[in-house]
Amino acid sequence: MDDETSWLPPELAPVALRLARADQAEFQIGELALEWSRGALDFDQVENDESGIELTVTGIRPIPPLLSMLFSEAIHHLRAAIENTLFYLVGASRSEELSEAQARAIEMPIYEKPGDLVKWQKKREQRGVDELGAESTLGRRVASLQPYADPAVVYSLTPSIGVLMGGAPETAHPMLLLQKYSNEDKHRAIRMAAVRTLIQNWGEPFWTSERRMRPLEVGDVVATTPLGVVVPVETSSAVHVQRPESSTWVAPGGELDQIHRHVADVVIPTLVTGFALTRSLPPKIDLTNTGQEPVERVRSGRWEPAHQRFAKIAVAALEDATDPPRIPPIRRRSNVAEAPSDAVE
Repeated sequence: MDDETSWLPPELAPVALRLARADQAEFQIGELALEWSRGALDFDQVENDESGIELTVTGIRPIPPLLSMLFSEAIHHLRAAIENTLFYLVGASRSEELSEAQARAIEMPIYEKPGDLVKWQKKREQRGVDELGAESTLGRRVASLQPYADPAVVYSLTPSIGVLMGGAPETAHPMLLLQKYSNEDKHRAIRMAAVRTLIQNWGEPFWTSERRMRPLEVGDVVATTPLGVVVPVETSSAVHVQRPESSTWVAPGGELDQIHRHVADVVIPTLVTGFALTRSLPPKIDLTNTGQEPVERVRSGRWEPAHQRFAKIAVAALEDATDPPRIPPIRRRSNVAEAPSDAVE
């Protein structure tokens, strides 16, 4: 390869294809989430006993199961891309083949304390994998990517959106997040929220209203007005994933995009070359029956990541929206359906 992807050994072209499949999954998540959000909630106007009207949730559309599966798949490919790279680099640096025990000892460590990595590297040396020892070139590169040495963070939401919603974003190191998502997915299901919704009642001042996305259940009242008073209420529902070992819910597309960019632009180039690259590998690569060899596919890839491609679609959908405001039916409280016991997670 003689272009800007020439830093990647041809033998690691399949790693770029793994990253491209993760990019595809991220784009599919956006498409499914947008489609789901268009019919996420059903409402009724319910008369209460104080001559008022309560805008009440009467239905929540279940999210497509494919969403959580795509999230898990993207996490798997991102983690495997790192492991594949490390395994190749160790094997390529020695003249003899790895024994089965040595091959099993090769993995990407992720530690929050330097002492833990030192212990891990000593064990690699004892098992005959000196290439991952503390004094080796590859061992030093591995050390530079550890959470205690690398200041990179993944934001739960952008700082500007955090200000708008009245809260500071939660930050976490991308490698720790990837590790925890991967480990959780091996033993538990990735938890998707059936609905988290931003509600804006135009009858209330914006800056004093609840501006955070929140969970809803069937039967929840999102706005109350006196009988005969018309107040517009806007809702914006989105699919969210819960961060492992945290109570924070995040948009899956934005979360995966930040982890993906760190793996593609920092982790893999650092392992291979010793340096991070701002333009490392094209995220969008054709994986279909084109007849191309892996290296050719990488060279002909496109550089706009899924998160940016989908953002254009989401903005266009918002600009093209022409549906008139919905006026839910008015019912007496006794006619409101009971919430199913499994309505939401």
